[in-house]
Amino acid sequence: MKKILIFMVLGLVSLVLVACGEVTLPTTDAPTTEAPTTAAPTTSLLTTQATTSGTDSTQSTTEYIPTEEIVLSYADWGDAELNQILIDAFEAKYPNIEVELRLDITGSGAEFTGNLINAQAAGVLPDVFAIDNVPTGYYNGMLLDITEYWDNDPETDLVYPNIANTAVYNGERYAVPSFQFIKGIFINMTLFDSYNIPLPDYDWTYTEFIEIAREIRQVGKNDYVYAIDPWYGSLDFETTFPMQDFAEVGYNTFDGTQFNFTSQAWIDAYNLKLQLMSENVVAAFTPEEMAIIGTDIWPWYDGYIGMKIDGSWNLWMVEQMLAERSIELGFWPYPGGNAGQFPPTILDYQVVSSQTEHPEEAYMLAKWMTFGEDGWKVRLQAMRDRGDLMIDRFPVSDIPEVWTEIQDFTYLVQGLQENVDLLPYGKPDTDKWLPGYKQFWEWVGNEENDYWNRINAGLVTPEVFASEWEAQINAMLADALAG
Repeated sequence: MKKILIFMVLGLVSLVLVACGEVTLPTTDAPTTEAPTTAAPTTSLLTTQATTSGTDSTQSTTEYIPTEEIVLSYADWGDAELNQILIDAFEAKYPNIEVELRLDITGSGAEFTGNLINAQAAGVLPDVFAIDNVPTGYYNGMLLDITEYWDNDPETDLVYPNIANTAVYNGERYAVPSFQFIKGIFINMTLFDSYNIPLPDYDWTYTEFIEIAREIRQVGKNDYVYAIDPWYGSLDFETTFPMQDFAEVGYNTFDGTQFNFTSQAWIDAYNLKLQLMSENVVAAFTPEEMAIIGTDIWPWYDGYIGMKIDGSWNLWMVEQMLAERSIELGFWPYPGGNAGQFPPTILDYQVVSSQTEHPEEAYMLAKWMTFGEDGWKVRLQAMRDRGDLMIDRFPVSDIPEVWTEIQDFTYLVQGLQENVDLLPYGKPDTDKWLPGYKQFWEWVGNEENDYWNRINAGLVTPEVFASEWEAQINAMLADALAG
């Protein structure tokens, strides 16, 4: 296994992993829940990959000089129609490059990555592709080191530091951050209105979120209404609440070198989650309840839940639930805490194949399809041309003109622009880029440990398993770092 050193910045707090494992944490000003800050704080980075976000768009000073006719291939699990429009525009700008949109790599997420591994074994990896877990690609030898192209591209200076310094291993970059998605709170405004519950302010706190949740359940219980549809089946308070109370703490208490599950903030958040579940505030419809409301319905979609923790990729629900169920949704920013309001963000990545014969052109294509200004302008114009009303993913770069255009796609959803305004303070997840993180959750859920069943049965408490989890995840991370 290769030795890995990771360079990361969480939110606008610089978290730098260097060879000796030290972390530099510059002081930053956080937006408060009382008076959200509109200006992003200045961040100092101390890595060889250091970048600073600019205020004006920067064009490359190195002009591409074509030397031959070449063919590239591209694959991701996104919108094929939009991908083709982007590819057509790329080919128009670079007439010597032909790009094949690969549709044979099917699925999404982990399934897509598994099919990429099969393509690698057959020697037919796309030149550029999305990947749901960068370490998986790294350890399988699928990824090309693109440090040379990234470092010599002035436009990468515009990528936000909290994003730019992820997926850099041993001082070498193996992935391009493509988009950031927002984890927020979908609010069933129709349900709120029916129970005369006032909508919260956008700068609400998680304490207010909990109070509202309990109120929804109290007034709606006889109607089989629950308060919260959790994050993919499980409340995620322990991953997000501590970072709202401590500016220097990142996603799931990661501080740049280790996770801190034994912190009181993490334990309290986990206990709060368990408490709400025991109060039946969190959606857990019994078979008897489902028999009454309808066994073939989706309770959230059909209006039986007040709030849903989810990602911006599901903004399609706003239009569809209004059209099909007459339910009006809003998308509120994730609630803040004592230190401010730091939206959890989910990052996607694209990579250049280790099998490519044209690395420079492949990097150009990856940039065009992800963070590049030219590609974003084509994307937004194409969305206008086909009548798209909203956007579910957002740039990873500080390009004012692009952000201004994005406002054309945020007005339809109440709360969406307020989410976007907080993105400079976002704290990215670690799921897709941090080595050892994926393996840790596999360890938690294996038959030998059986943590989920033991926790649900009350056989083990956060005060006990926090230390066990912390030791294990940090050991796995250390192993990945040491090789």
